[in-house]
Amino acid sequence: MDIWIVTTDLHDLELLLDSKVPILVVESFEEPRVLEMITRLAVNRTSPLYTWSATEGLHRLGFGDGLSEDEDAREPENVLKIIKEANATSIYVLCDFHPYFKDEPVNIRLLREIAMHHHNLGHTVILLSHELDLPNELKRYSARFELSMPTEDQLMNLVREEASNWSKSQGGIPVRSDKATFNQLVQNLKGVPLQDARQLIRGVIYDDGAIGESDIPALNKAKFALMDMEGVLSFEYDTAKFTEVGGLTKLKSWLEERRNTFMDDNDNLDTPKGIMLLGIQGSGKSLAAKGVAGMWGLPLLRLDFGSLYNKYFGETERNLREALKLADMMSPCVLWLDEIEKGIGVVRTIQGFPKEYWAPYSHGCRRGKASRLSLRPQMTFLNSLPNWFEKDDWTKSSSLTCRTKL
Repeated sequence: MDIWIVTTDLHDLELLLDSKVPILVVESFEEPRVLEMITRLAVNRTSPLYTWSATEGLHRLGFGDGLSEDEDAREPENVLKIIKEANATSIYVLCDFHPYFKDEPVNIRLLREIAMHHHNLGHTVILLSHELDLPNELKRYSARFELSMPTEDQLMNLVREEASNWSKSQGGIPVRSDKATFNQLVQNLKGVPLQDARQLIRGVIYDDGAIGESDIPALNKAKFALMDMEGVLSFEYDTAKFTEVGGLTKLKSWLEERRNTFMDDNDNLDTPKGIMLLGIQGSGKSLAAKGVAGMWGLPLLRLDFGSLYNKYFGETERNLREALKLADMMSPCVLWLDEIEKGIGVVRTIQGFPKEYWAPYSHGCRRGKASRLSLRPQMTFLNSLPNWFEKDDWTKSSSLTCRTKL
């Protein structure tokens, strides 16, 4: 099977075409991969396929007679008029059309008329961009399609392919690595598209012809940068070894016993979901959080609760949901919740968060097995946890509260 084409993606996209949705929205940086999939489906369905871009205008892909060169077909408004007036049922892929919806009521109306007359025209318009916020007038006529992330087997094959390419370019010199580091590299590549995964693999191999343990932190940092995750989350590059952390013998034992459980995808095991670190300033809470990531060889993401709060209604909840979503994309990882007392104080104050703000967090803890997030709340001082926090089932079975002392 072509590594760029996933059977499930083809099936899901074909189902959407069969359902005769007038407008399909595809958000992806992998434009060549998406176009290849659509072309394959169009050939199988013997449907005419046209693509448009601001630089190339409108032209036909796949098979059949193409369109005559027309300078007017480069203009967004004109290409929508051409689609509206076309008689033959076709598939139209409009690449990077997102800028032409802003303050462009004519374009919105034209596309809406194409969608409303779908039962007569039968056209399917596919909007392909890296990001697209569809106007409200068009949402009810549309559906969204997302490319699946590469599987572990695909990532393994991709690493071997890039290692083979490097070896050939160096006269047959093999890439140096060991099985444990190779597997860790594959695990940390999860959550990124194939195109980005290839770029990250090349950055590791082409540096010195080796896949070493020292390459993993740099890989995680590059992955974080590719995902454009800066904001309320920050990537902690330097992670300590637990040999640098004095005491905390029970914590070290708890982590060592659960390391394999967390790293393995075993539905029959209870995956660890979090640790609560309590102590005064300077007692080693931050060092312990970094030590967990270093011990497990995972990326460490820091979420500062001071940066979550926003005075506008709904923005605080949105920031928390977005932060957990981005951390989920980096999984498996360690999520360090710094100064958590700013968010879960029992008394509602202007500096605290109401209970409902924590619904996404509590949900994230419960589904930690699926996303493989290891949550590390850190607290300087708190008289008592809220009742709803203490009574959650996840705090009893799969978490640990640890007090640090000077």
